[in-house]
Amino acid sequence: MSRIVEERADDTIAPMQATPSSPRRQALQHWVDRVLVGNGSAPSSDWCTVVGDASFRQFYRLRANDRTVIAMDAPPASENNAQFLRLSKVFREAGVQVPEVLASDLEHGFMLVSDLGELLYGDVYDTPQRELAIERALDTMIKIARVGDAGGVVPPYTTQRLRDELGLFETWFIEGMLRHSLTDTERGLLGATKDLLVDAMEAQPKVCVHRDYHSRNLLWGPDHVTRVVDFQDALHGPLLYDIASLLRDCYVRFDEVDIARWREGYRERAVRAGLPVGADRAELWRQLDWTAVQRQMKAVGIFARLELRDSRGSHLVDIEPVLEHLVSVCRAYVALASFGAWLNDAILPRARAELSARGVPCGR
Repeated sequence: MSRIVEERADDTIAPMQATPSSPRRQALQHWVDRVLVGNGSAPSSDWCTVVGDASFRQFYRLRANDRTVIAMDAPPASENNAQFLRLSKVFREAGVQVPEVLASDLEHGFMLVSDLGELLYGDVYDTPQRELAIERALDTMIKIARVGDAGGVVPPYTTQRLRDELGLFETWFIEGMLRHSLTDTERGLLGATKDLLVDAMEAQPKVCVHRDYHSRNLLWGPDHVTRVVDFQDALHGPLLYDIASLLRDCYVRFDEVDIARWREGYRERAVRAGLPVGADRAELWRQLDWTAVQRQMKAVGIFARLELRDSRGSHLVDIEPVLEHLVSVCRAYVALASFGAWLNDAILPRARAELSARGVPCGR
């Protein structure tokens, strides 16, 4: 079979009952079977839907002879499949365990990739293997960082992109979901906070960052090696972006004592790898937290957009805990304290009321 691109079984990899066949689902299965038969294998069997991410991709686990593989439907109008292929090759060559692309049809947006398993990091965190899993995730993170821009294959994380991501919070969450018109004072506070966050991220050395390095995109294997999915949007950006994604996960809340231990483990690994982390720990951790604030604001905007634009309420339940985490981090820094207070006093109550009206349980 042709060896071209990757997979991406992001948000959850638990199998579900197969959904009714759509024309694209049928076309995907016909393509998969042509690939398998053309390579001397039997047609596929036992198709099962895999819960995907916040994109328009669809994933299916199926049996091909004596193993399972993942069939991916990634509509070319909305997904950058060529970049997925390029980055799959780059990461595999760097020793990062990402799915092997067994076959691809870029014109139609179909891919057949290796199956990395079903055990998400979010599930490992509830087991005695949590500590080891985090350590292995830090090891893999360093491998990704050292990829750099891969000779131009990994695009730059531009200042404008950082600002556009922060704009999602205002456009889709504050003004869209909450229907709140910002006062001049609030707009000034939000604008000043955005400037602080972007400046903190721009001041960091640049490395290759996965950009969604968290509990729903990391898988734990029986060999105790981290597997990585949903990597096609990787960019050459702020050094601390992925460690911020991991330790201040939008879907998991860690104890601050654990975060302090793990971030020091990251720093030690980065120093050994020759990454430019700098000697000022306090400044390093400030930049990490401020990077996490930018990420979490972006995430809340995306969660709201999924509901308002795409009629997908799957992430509404995540909005309140992410806002609460934002408030907690902001309170730890004088420069962000006013923004954190505004979130807590003005935005969180509106968010809880709106989410409750949409049937989302709040105040857990």
